[in-house]
Amino acid sequence: MHFQVPSSTTVHRGFHMSGFSRPIIVVSKCLGFAHCRYDGEMISGTVVESIKPFVDFIDICPECGIGLGVPRDPIIIALDSKKRLIQSSTGTDLTQRMELFADSCLEGIGDLDGFILKSKSPSCGIGTTKVYPDAWSDECLSSQENGIFADAVIRKYPHFPMVDEEQLADPFARDHFLTVVFILSSFREASSSVSMHSMIEYHARNKLLLMAYDKQHMTLMGNIVANREGLPPWVVCERYMELLLQVISKPPETGSTINALLHAFGYLSRYLDVQEKFLFLQKLHAYRENSYVLFELKEQLLSWSLQFKVDYISRQTFLCPYPQEIACRDQNGNSR
Repeated sequence: MHFQVPSSTTVHRGFHMSGFSRPIIVVSKCLGFAHCRYDGEMISGTVVESIKPFVDFIDICPECGIGLGVPRDPIIIALDSKKRLIQSSTGTDLTQRMELFADSCLEGIGDLDGFILKSKSPSCGIGTTKVYPDAWSDECLSSQENGIFADAVIRKYPHFPMVDEEQLADPFARDHFLTVVFILSSFREASSSVSMHSMIEYHARNKLLLMAYDKQHMTLMGNIVANREGLPPWVVCERYMELLLQVISKPPETGSTINALLHAFGYLSRYLDVQEKFLFLQKLHAYRENSYVLFELKEQLLSWSLQFKVDYISRQTFLCPYPQEIACRDQNGNSR
């Protein structure tokens, strides 16, 4: 695969072969790739480091991209008549430079599946950036604004997954983000051949996952790949992708997830004894009170599907949407 990336970015290709397609993720360069923060530091030891072997990262530092050095005087978001990016020490307005860089950078990237951006950054923050009334005030108006580069990302890719490194520390935000980027990556792979066969297979593998997100949309997407109108495959791919982005834009709710779990359980229950069924249903009930139980339920279903060779269930991405090596499993965010 070929990437068209600006000269200020680097593509980092992972080396681990896991059997999963490889997501392409745009990442803030300071998150483990270069000492490019305003103070010359780099943020290390984040979740980003753990997923490097499994994805292809495109690192970007928007502030370096507009010509600011390292180290550099800090920049802030000021809000008077409009949101502006200001370097406080000089009063220089960098808004237009950043907007032009963002548009050019995003236009040149090509295929991608998601974004991991630096929290609280005046360029990259996603709902965590402080806003000041002017360039010289110490009292912020809000700490829930987007950075200027992040605004451009949201405009161009409104339905694509984007998180910051602090959100990734939460097991459920991390699980949702990883699920979505791997699902989008596998869709790129399936649709690259522009064949109805690959689209039908893709939908079949993801049926339970889509059911967990939205059963009604899952049905609509099944009708799209059925292609009763005889549309060209590329039209089918576009329509499917449009719905896919809508479906996975928000984490699935507990009720719809339970429905998908029970659907999988129905395929396997004939192989189980009374006690195994009872314990599973008891754990399913516990899931309503403790969300972490979901990971155990999926592992159990996957184990049974492999044990009893129920291929339809073992191939469902719902049970294992991304490599287990990067999965969070306990309340501290650690893998078991």
